[in-house]
Amino acid sequence: MEAWAIENGYQKVDGVELYSEGDDDWSMMTNTDIPAGTTIMFIPSTLVLSSDAIVKEYGSNFDLELTENALKQMERDLAKRLPLFRLLVKILAEYEKGENSFYAPWINSFPTQYYNGVSMTDACFACLPPYAALLSMNERNAYSRFLNAIRKGFLPLNPDVTGDDSVMKFAYNVALTRFHEVFEPTRQKLIAPMADMINHSSEPNAEISFDTENNCYVTAIADIYAGSPLSVSLGDPTDPTPLFA
Repeated sequence: MEAWAIENGYQKVDGVELYSEGDDDWSMMTNTDIPAGTTIMFIPSTLVLSSDAIVKEYGSNFDLELTENALKQMERDLAKRLPLFRLLVKILAEYEKGENSFYAPWINSFPTQYYNGVSMTDACFACLPPYAALLSMNERNAYSRFLNAIRKGFLPLNPDVTGDDSVMKFAYNVALTRFHEVFEPTRQKLIAPMADMINHSSEPNAEISFDTENNCYVTAIADIYAGSPLSVSLGDPTDPTPLFA
C-alpha cells in the first residue's frame, strides 16, 4: 500500500513508517525525532476521496441524485449525512472493480470486522451507557437507511455487491471511520489514504488539514520522539462529553 501511495505522489518524512502487530490494525510510527511544526506527510488531492468530487464523477453516469432523494424521503435529517453517503457509494464502486480499482492496494489493507454501532444488536445497546447507546443506535439506523436507498437499484452497482450485508457493512465502516470533515470552501467529507492510518489519542501529537484543492497535510503539533506512534484528535480534548452520562 505504501509503495502504491508513493508512486502516486505521497510524501513523508524519513523514518515515518506503517506499523502493524501482525493483524489488520495499521498505525503510523516514526523511527526518528520530529520537531513540532514539521510537515510529516503530504497526500496529493489525486489520492484523496472527496464527497464533492464524487458528485462530479458520478453525476452523469450514476443516478446519484435520485438515490439521495430517496434517502432524504426516508428521514429528513439524513440530508446532513449525504457527504458520508457519497463516500460509501465511491467505496462500493471501487470495491466492485476488485484488483482493477486504482484504490485496490488501499482497500485491501482494511480490517473486515468493525466493532461499532453498525455491528451491534439490541442486546449490545442495552449494555451501553444511555448516551453511548443512543449514538450507536443512530449510527445503525443511518446505515439501514443508506442500505435501503442503495438497494432500490437506482445506482448501477452490482447487486451481488450491494446485496451482500458483510460487504455493505465493510464499505460503510470504511467511510465512517476514515473521513475528515472540512467546512471551507464547502462542507464535505474527505478521506486521505495513508493519513487515515493514523490512530487517535486524547494527547495527539499531529493534526490533519486540507488546502482548498483538497491536498492533505499532516503536521506535528508537538515534538515527536523516535519510537512514538503518530496520533491525531477526533475532537476537542478540553470539551467535556456526555458520552457516558
